[in-house]
Amino acid sequence: MKKLGLDASTTTVGYAFVDGKEIVTMGFIPIQKEETIRDKVELTMKEITAVDPFNEIEQIYIEDSLSGFMRGRTSQQTIVKLAKFNAVLVYCLEFAYGEIVKGVNPMTARKKLFGKSRVKGKSAKDFVKEEINRLYSLDKYIKLTPTGLWDKRNMDSYDALVCALYECCLLYTSPSPRDRQKCRMPACACKKKVGGGGGGGGGGG
Repeated sequence: MKKLGLDASTTTVGYAFVDGKEIVTMGFIPIQKEETIRDKVELTMKEITAVDPFNEIEQIYIEDSLSGFMRGRTSQQTIVKLAKFNAVLVYCLEFAYGEIVKGVNPMTARKKLFGKSRVKGKSAKDFVKEEINRLYSLDKYIKLTPTGLWDKRNMDSYDALVCALYECCLLYTSPSPRDRQKCRMPACACKKKVGGGGGGGGGGG
């Protein structure tokens, strides 16, 4: 199934296009310089359309960003702005692609993909980054800052990938040191490390 995963905020939109379990392309769209919600959505739709590798997307999953604001650490104004942005973006996606957009709770998606949503003593983002890197080689998609550091906005594309892979069976168990070179995924996923799509990844799933 050809799917698009999105992790949208009012500053950066991460995206990931997958075909089954294979990554076709992924990245992020900086939108922090756009002043209005209309401009942010317009730029997002323009960039998504430009990089869309499929003739027809069968499913779009977008992270339910508001689920991360349940602990009172974000201002009401920020939450309202994000909710409006997501609502307009979903409307435009459905206008362009049809009613195939589905909201995904990030914790639910992580638990389904990795068997757990996070681990004690590690941030959710570090957990996702580590688990995804076990499954895919993403070097060709990673962007660096002008100083050569790992751009933290890559994390938005990682989260988008988790959304895109939602409902795929990628569960595996963490290997013991002696088993690190062996397959970590069961037969329901694949028997080799899933490639990142094209020449930059490993073998296809």
